[in-house]
Amino acid sequence: MLTQNKMMILGDWGTTVNRLYLCKWHEDHLDICDRAQGQGTKNNPDPETSFFELAQPWFEQHGKIPVYLIGTVGSNLGWKQAEYVACPTDHSRSLSAALRFTARHINFVIFPGLSCINRHNLPDSMRGEETQIFGFLSEQRKQGKSISGSQLICVPGTHTKWVQIDKGQVSTFLTSPIGELYEVLCLHSVLLKTATVEDWDDHGFMQGLELASKSTSSLLHTLFATRTQQVIDGYSNPEAAGFLSGLLIGSDIKSAKRSFEAFSHVVLIGSSFVNSLYQKALTFNQITTDTYDSEWATTRGITTIAAQEWQQGD
Repeated sequence: MLTQNKMMILGDWGTTVNRLYLCKWHEDHLDICDRAQGQGTKNNPDPETSFFELAQPWFEQHGKIPVYLIGTVGSNLGWKQAEYVACPTDHSRSLSAALRFTARHINFVIFPGLSCINRHNLPDSMRGEETQIFGFLSEQRKQGKSISGSQLICVPGTHTKWVQIDKGQVSTFLTSPIGELYEVLCLHSVLLKTATVEDWDDHGFMQGLELASKSTSSLLHTLFATRTQQVIDGYSNPEAAGFLSGLLIGSDIKSAKRSFEAFSHVVLIGSSFVNSLYQKALTFNQITTDTYDSEWATTRGITTIAAQEWQQGD
């Protein structure tokens, strides 16, 4: 059995941001006691120092508590490389393939990513999203909901994942680098300048979405309109940013629909803002959705896997 009130640190350490959670175990669930946020693995030359700068106050307060990490921290861009587990798979195999090590007298576990040969017969991979998916599936089981059939899950973000679940296992997936492409175009092209969430323009988003959803539209042949609508039609930067996002997300959904047969309902797991954009785009395409918060899914996913480890250690 698990020890009551046991402390642990969970980390969702991705390419752009490192989200750490100080948690306390209470019989059958975790309470998040504190949060910290730091630099992602991209352009991070010293992940170990970066981690301890964030978490040291927690160690000083609670001692040598264990750390469980997911995300690109376990990739060749991160701290230490954990292997990929080939699909189809479930959370039990992730535990058996986890990377365990000690740094500064603290015990760490980095959970592995997943790999597959996707619908285009190309290698694909994910790190971090699989744990969110395991968390969602774990909650479905707890609530007595059947997971014996097929489900389609979308995890939108820097590298959006379209994931097919069959009989409670991740069977295959596709990656769309929508968030990264948006950032690259904002920072390294003449199309537009970066727009904040506060400046978001929904009208521009819907225009881009409608254009991308047409069967005859091509992303490459419509992208430059992001600029020409500013210099000729007088679009503001927020309007153009919304338009570009609508183009990218609409094109992503149109392509994913061709790759997955069961596409009448999609489970979204992500941040509230990005979830809302994908939900709006899917609804426009007459696809129903359920939405779940990424932090909620992350903590439940790591709990599901970490709880097995604690039980095995007792």
